[in-house]
Amino acid sequence: MARAGHAYPQVEPGVVALMDPAVVTCASAISAGRALARARSAGARVVGLGSGRAVREGELARAVDWGLGPRPAREMAWRELPSLPVGASEIEARRLLLAGAPLVLVKRAGRIVGVVDPERLELARPETSVLARLERPGDRQGEARRWLLRVAGKIGEGMSAPAYAVGGFVRDLLLGAAAPDVDLVVEGDGVAFARRLVEEIGGTLLVHGGFGTASIEAGRAPAGAGRDGVALGRIDVASARREHYAAAGALPTVTRADLIEDLRRRDFSVNAMAVALGPERFGHLLDPLGGERDVRVRRLRSLRPLAFVEDPTRIFRAARYAARLGLRPDPATLTGIRLAVERPLYPALSGQRLWHEIELAAAEPRARIVFELLVKWKATRILNIRSPGASRIADVERLGRWARTAGVAVDPAELYLLALLMGRPAAAVGRGLDRLALTGEARARIEGAAVASPRARRLEARHVRPSEVDEVLRPAPLPDVLSSWLQAGPRGRRRIQWYLARGRAVRSRLTGEDLLALGVPRGPRVGEALAMLRRYRLDGALGSLAEEREVVKEWLTSGKEA
Repeated sequence: MARAGHAYPQVEPGVVALMDPAVVTCASAISAGRALARARSAGARVVGLGSGRAVREGELARAVDWGLGPRPAREMAWRELPSLPVGASEIEARRLLLAGAPLVLVKRAGRIVGVVDPERLELARPETSVLARLERPGDRQGEARRWLLRVAGKIGEGMSAPAYAVGGFVRDLLLGAAAPDVDLVVEGDGVAFARRLVEEIGGTLLVHGGFGTASIEAGRAPAGAGRDGVALGRIDVASARREHYAAAGALPTVTRADLIEDLRRRDFSVNAMAVALGPERFGHLLDPLGGERDVRVRRLRSLRPLAFVEDPTRIFRAARYAARLGLRPDPATLTGIRLAVERPLYPALSGQRLWHEIELAAAEPRARIVFELLVKWKATRILNIRSPGASRIADVERLGRWARTAGVAVDPAELYLLALLMGRPAAAVGRGLDRLALTGEARARIEGAAVASPRARRLEARHVRPSEVDEVLRPAPLPDVLSSWLQAGPRGRRRIQWYLARGRAVRSRLTGEDLLALGVPRGPRVGEALAMLRRYRLDGALGSLAEEREVVKEWLTSGKEA
């Protein structure tokens, strides 16, 4: 019988209580295929590869299925994993897991004898509050967002489907930036939740049934303290889910899961945080994978070594985050990008998805840096395009900046793609456009402009009249003119800019009707006369309407060609 007041010793079970002993060790140079065979032969769930590296058997199986069997297993492995001696406490292991460690190695005399895997454990996760970040006095947009989040939390509670703000919204909140959209995840039926939410806040609902997601283009917040009439923007709602990629680059199949599984399947730790919205826990931050720490040190850390192989569009996302948010990819993330880039092409990855990524990259405020990173990482291989020099990317930024100032409309996505393709043989240009599934007018524009043109060289001559610049450039579509700018030197670029900003808009003062009244016969002679007058005006030889009339009369009496 227990005695009142007596101090009994507390038994700490130690790390061995959490440890999975189903581990096999291999040399770090072993191929993924051979490592998988060793793991299955030994009944091991994890393969240790020395030097703080290990890989789950399931990850090796996916790598082999995706054609990476001959590559070294260390490329698919977690690296710089923490380790504990076999006599360590359970608390030490849990502390490492709560800090975001994907695995903890357990060693005896320097040899791996087991691992602690957070995916096989129930962890009591501490929560911190970000309520102060949500409640900024005088922030009307923030006040409207808080109202929206509280409404979402109450709806989730009423449906027994807890709701959370997740992803970029939480990341940008911690960075002190204003997220353009709100991302919500529901532990339950996300579509049913979205229907209920739009009834409450108003707006337009678009359902994506195959993924259990919905988008709401919301209206404006109702009258209230500081939020009157503020636009709520776009709200994306999803059921918490796990994903399975049947092929590298394919769209995943999804099944319902809990919030922690949903956060684990994401791309980067900074996107794998959630804020609880239920009334009792409103504003509590859930950070099972160490995202808050990575936000603090501006680190971009992928959540799986194979993250970029399963979805190569994440490489483009990494470049955008690095450029826009100042996040630096850690060495393991760069290794994962390199592994994805060096893999053969991705037939399951559609050209439309790749083109969409180019459009998103080109729309970034620091698009030049995004594309320079993609070139540096050799990610253009995924586009079936060999990487160009970085100087051409810088030229695109200069051209785009000038075009905005001059009021010249250019498509930034087409312009950056043109920079990637220029100077390639026609067959290589075609292969790149095939990969992006570009067809029709868009393809014709880029394909024609990517082929090297003599226009740039003709505009470099020392003495070229404005009318001669017009003669060179006027027959060319705008993408061809922009391509000529990218190929030209300083003199040619100045002339092209003059043409786009001013020269192409020059017209004669006399109209076709005026010419007929002066005696010019109907038909092609009217066009000849207008072209002649335009050339004179471009070269500054004509000013007034009267001068144009005199030139036309002289031309008619001389019988010369225009």
